[in-house]
Amino acid sequence: EKEFLETAIKATVNTEGRDIELLQRVVAKEGEARVALSGVLWESKDKAAAESQFGEACGRLDELNADYQTREKERIKKGRMLPPQVQRLGFSIDDIVGADEASCSRFKNEKFVEDKLVWSASLKSKVNKFLNLSR
Repeated sequence: EKEFLETAIKATVNTEGRDIELLQRVVAKEGEARVALSGVLWESKDKAAAESQFGEACGRLDELNADYQTREKERIKKGRMLPPQVQRLGFSIDDIVGADEASCSRFKNEKFVEDKLVWSASLKSKVNKFLNLSR
């Protein structure tokens, strides 16, 4: 899990493009991966690295959410149409939480982790242990 998540995070950090919605989704997925990695690191007793990853996730997710909210207010103010709604697949880390739902506070919510994220029971357990700072 650890190596896979670290590789995935590295691949997203320098993503560039003009499609703002797509970039927002990439950042949301990066944050989700960092939260998952925090649980894995906590379980392996690398507590400083777990806290560092979670802090980075929170910072990026909170920036993302603020940017999304600003863009949404601007869209409404200018009377622009909503972007096309895409069907969310709901079966993997790839397409669950978007920019409108991505925030550190959501990931701190055990019910959100349990109900919204389609992770293995083992990964959910690791993340919840980290979020509760217990072993």
